[in-house]
Amino acid sequence: MTFDPVPYAASALAGPLLLTLAAFAVLLLPLFFKTLRGTQGLVSLGAVLVTLVFFRAAPPAQLAFFSGALNLSPLSAYLWAFAMGVLALFIALSLARPAAPAEHEGEYYFLASMATIGLMVMMAAGDLFTAFIALELLSLPVYALAGIRRSKPGLEAAYKYFMLGAFGSGMTVLGIAVLNALYPSLDFVSLKAALPAQPLALAGFLLVISGFAFKTALVPFHMWVPDAYEGAPTQVSAFMGAAVKAGGVVLLWRLFSLFDGGPVREIFWWLTVVTAVFANLAALAQNGLKRLLAYSSIAHAGYIAVAFFGGTRGWEAVLYYLPVYAMATIGAFGVTLILERDEKGPKIDDLAGLGRTRPWLAAAMAAFMFSLAGVPPLAGFFAKFYAFAGAVASGYTSLVVIAVLMSAVSIYYYLRVTVVMYMKVPANGEDHPAGAPGLAEAVVFLMAAGVLLAGLFSRPLLALAAEAARWF
Repeated sequence: MTFDPVPYAASALAGPLLLTLAAFAVLLLPLFFKTLRGTQGLVSLGAVLVTLVFFRAAPPAQLAFFSGALNLSPLSAYLWAFAMGVLALFIALSLARPAAPAEHEGEYYFLASMATIGLMVMMAAGDLFTAFIALELLSLPVYALAGIRRSKPGLEAAYKYFMLGAFGSGMTVLGIAVLNALYPSLDFVSLKAALPAQPLALAGFLLVISGFAFKTALVPFHMWVPDAYEGAPTQVSAFMGAAVKAGGVVLLWRLFSLFDGGPVREIFWWLTVVTAVFANLAALAQNGLKRLLAYSSIAHAGYIAVAFFGGTRGWEAVLYYLPVYAMATIGAFGVTLILERDEKGPKIDDLAGLGRTRPWLAAAMAAFMFSLAGVPPLAGFFAKFYAFAGAVASGYTSLVVIAVLMSAVSIYYYLRVTVVMYMKVPANGEDHPAGAPGLAEAVVFLMAAGVLLAGLFSRPLLALAAEAARWF
């Protein structure tokens, strides 16, 4: 039976188009139909679930559309499903604890949907122009989401994120301009064929890499992360940690793969080392839970970068790592959301006594902390194992030794959260109210089950990742 690409393309592209239409619907229809106000979140969640219906079996070959600007393949299908899953969880947390004022609910879900569309296009981009446009479509809504409450912490977070993000975007577009002057085509296949790069082209590549490193939060391009995560609504922080980081990782991965050696790989080596060392040491001094998770996010960017050096095994490890890390991060931010009393979230010491008053919630948080630390049999252990094993097999043993040592350091601050929950009592004598389980608790327990099952039964997810990686 011959494969007809037209039905597959129509079905695959119908999902993002439907999500776009739903985004405009939740933004505009309540202006004309007052009864629809307050239902935008449900409409957005329904659109995401309906969009998943359009995901079909991946094609047996990579299909290029719009003159190669967009590539559909098992890889893009895998990444798009990941992006839609993150959006669904984000909406669920937002329904449980609204992040935006009622009068801005439509804008809130519109911005989240547009950011996800940008993420999906960026993950399937076939050239640097498309990747940059998608990057901006992802970034601009997230800047607005960070300050959606218009409170002082939120506006400060949005301002810092916007200013540093704009600086990163400027570096990216400058690098693209340099490369466009040197090469007739900026699609990734042509760029790889045109290398080795001349010195001016190398400068262009470094500028582009620096811009995307901002989104991945590699040191020293991480400055926006702690303040943005702390000041933004917790649901938005979870989205930034899971979705924005994934987009940056995919683009850096594509740029890294263009080079078989030389100064670019050496620079990536140092970026990886500095990121892992700095983030873990800085996390030791954190007292706020959201800031701790922010530095944890930076550290995991370094661990994922280690997998870049593993060749084919490394690509598989990256695709396994992204959903595993996303589950633990979204779950941890979900617990933070349940316990927070102000916009900057709880302090670590505010979790004291949680193991006694809300044992199931504490157990879920412990699972997230141990998974992020890389403790078996949770999924985080296997994510790090596959990432580090590929790099060792490719001869980067010294890089892996540093990453393992820093991962051991991270156990201290992850274990600190667990110790506080189970072994300390609240300093002010106030216990955590038990409360009735709700949608946020459901998300947390689903993520806890995910990090456990993806560890105990890692092969199915790893097989999906391996199949997707073949089409990179």
